[in-house]
Amino acid sequence: MPLYKTIPIEQGLIGVWQLSESENNLLTKFSEDELSDPLFTRYSHGKRKAEWLSARLLLREMIGNEFSITYLASGRPILNHGNFRKISITHSRNFVAVIVHKSKNIGIDIEDTTRDFKRIEKRFLSEEELRFLGEDNMLKCLYWCTKEAVFKLVEEEGIEFREQIIVSQKSENENQFQARFITPEKNTDYLVNFEYFSENCMVWVVE
Repeated sequence: MPLYKTIPIEQGLIGVWQLSESENNLLTKFSEDELSDPLFTRYSHGKRKAEWLSARLLLREMIGNEFSITYLASGRPILNHGNFRKISITHSRNFVAVIVHKSKNIGIDIEDTTRDFKRIEKRFLSEEELRFLGEDNMLKCLYWCTKEAVFKLVEEEGIEFREQIIVSQKSENENQFQARFITPEKNTDYLVNFEYFSENCMVWVVE
């Protein structure tokens, strides 16, 4: 069973699905009407199709079959469900992860820890963060996931990761720390939660 794990959170739930099934096997679990969804038919690449199908199978396991997902022009997903109103979806090479919440904005990101962040580090890390992290690729992965999760949570476009999302002090809980989102109007601090598993880093943030 590709359902890898679920993590309950206050008024919400996280699910992780392992991408181990073929596209053809996944297709057998959906009706013709479901597969005619324009959001699915726009994909031509098999991996993208498998991610789309797996995310919806994961949601069935998490919240049942009575839901639909629409998207804003920005690409932000909107969950239509009787209980949960907010959703964030992410995927890595081998996993899909979804977080749902009854009312609060949320963000989740998962990434393969073996990815080489050296090539893109100056695009998302501040000068201070670059000095602090040095050559630690695992922490760079954690910072990347953190900034992606915060980006998905906040309802703003054109965010500069290096300047507007800053990873700050670590809390006493070894699986939590702080991140700050900076705008001209105000600064907002978020409690960041994370896990490492199976060569992946997963980060989630709740408003």
